[in-house]
Amino acid sequence: SDTGNTVIQYKKAKMISKGAITTICNLLLLMKGIFPSTAYHQVTAPRKYFPISYTHRHRFLGTDLSPKTSCTNARSTGLNLMKDDEANGLANDEGGMVLTNQFLSDRASLLESAFDAMDDIDKYDAVLTGICSKILDGQVSSGGPQQIAIDATLTPTQLAMNKMNDPIRLMEEMNSRKVKASSRSLMGLIDAASTTSDSRTIAKTLSLISKNGSLKFYGSLQSSINALPPTPNSKIPKSRMTRAERLATLPEVPMDERGKEVSAALATMSIVGISFIFQGVGNGLGLDELAFYTSLLSSGILGVLFLDNFFDVIKSFGSFIVKMNSEKIPDAVKNVNAPDKEDMPLELGSGKITGTIVKGLTRLWSVDTERDCQCEAAAFYTAYSLGLPCFSFRPNALEAAVLVFESDKDDGNYKLDSLLSDTGIMKMLIWLMAPIAIESSLHPQLITSDPREARGFLMRLKEKAALFDAEDAIDNLLQNGDQEMEDLLKWSYAEADSILRQNSGVVNDLTQRLIGGASTIGDCVSVLEEWV
Repeated sequence: SDTGNTVIQYKKAKMISKGAITTICNLLLLMKGIFPSTAYHQVTAPRKYFPISYTHRHRFLGTDLSPKTSCTNARSTGLNLMKDDEANGLANDEGGMVLTNQFLSDRASLLESAFDAMDDIDKYDAVLTGICSKILDGQVSSGGPQQIAIDATLTPTQLAMNKMNDPIRLMEEMNSRKVKASSRSLMGLIDAASTTSDSRTIAKTLSLISKNGSLKFYGSLQSSINALPPTPNSKIPKSRMTRAERLATLPEVPMDERGKEVSAALATMSIVGISFIFQGVGNGLGLDELAFYTSLLSSGILGVLFLDNFFDVIKSFGSFIVKMNSEKIPDAVKNVNAPDKEDMPLELGSGKITGTIVKGLTRLWSVDTERDCQCEAAAFYTAYSLGLPCFSFRPNALEAAVLVFESDKDDGNYKLDSLLSDTGIMKMLIWLMAPIAIESSLHPQLITSDPREARGFLMRLKEKAALFDAEDAIDNLLQNGDQEMEDLLKWSYAEADSILRQNSGVVNDLTQRLIGGASTIGDCVSVLEEWV
């Protein structure tokens, strides 16, 4: 550009929406050093245009020029400013693209002028969104060596709270002034809180959003679940059935032997692969006899696999061929009836012989994004609707056990509602069982979800109870030993299945959002909360 005639031109416009103002302010907030305070000078300009100096132009482009250069200095050094209305592209007396010319001429900063034209809601949204964006981008300052040394002495919760200190204080101020946050800034706040992976920080953030009047669905289904009654003869609340009577009507928890299945599949693939190798190189190495036996072995394995899993297809296809060629086939052959599966030796054709191998092969080769998203949506939905302070799409036993013990600990920070109770343990089990419940209702085999996690969770509670000084509480919850554990698993599986079936529409919407691949945790919360 010419050093003597450079100006920033504004396009003509009479009106602009409030959303455009907010967007401009967000951009200015997130760009460091665009208009430093030392570069703001009063500019005297005719009413119909607001030229910006050459120095400001190059500051916008990132050029390091003296911040003290102003439009007045520019005139004195021969930098001519354009004055023709059509040449500079500015609006008429009613104002420029965003602000009126008179308003701009009365302010030293474009950012200050834009902020003055906004209401409190837009101002808070702009600042909150900018702060959360910096946290998400990892632009939070470490504070130097001294601060790093201090951080080394803090607990994970204290570090998480320090990281979220600015947005939390801003939300508290908004709540005190009764300023309602927009859905966009709330989604950014939730995304920022989720980066801490700390239950207390997440709970604190959700509590502030709830006080802001924007959280309606979180924890709304807590009252709908039924905790396991203490004894087999205890009545179920709002029901005439006892615990034992209901357990007798509930389905068993789906189980699998995925370790055995995968091992069988790998062993079979190895044997067949080695057989094919010997067939290819056996003759050249003088192993003709061995190659013959390996060929026979691999053919037999493949034949049994095919016959055991496609017996009905083979039988139907054979009957069809016989009917189509009945005139050419002898009567002795036509009158032969194919055996039923029940009459086959070793129950061949029922899938029992090679079922484990087939399941293992399916587990090894199956890639189903939709199935994965269904399980993740079910886990997220149950955790959120039951009020658990976590945003986990893949729940596991270790994470659940840590959350239970942490909820019963008071370290001086934000206090969680204790999950070390009958209702709390049931909520955790429902969360762990949700992926199993939705996958078993839609697919014959469990691949994405793991039914061992819920059982592992109860085992970890028993093993780590002494470490967290919770032995008495765990003993009271699991007082009947293994039978109590089995009843809890069966009960929680039924509760998870009931919740997901009753709210299948919302879960499907969440699944579709996850399948898109571009959703954040804030986006998922917006689906459940129905934020516009």
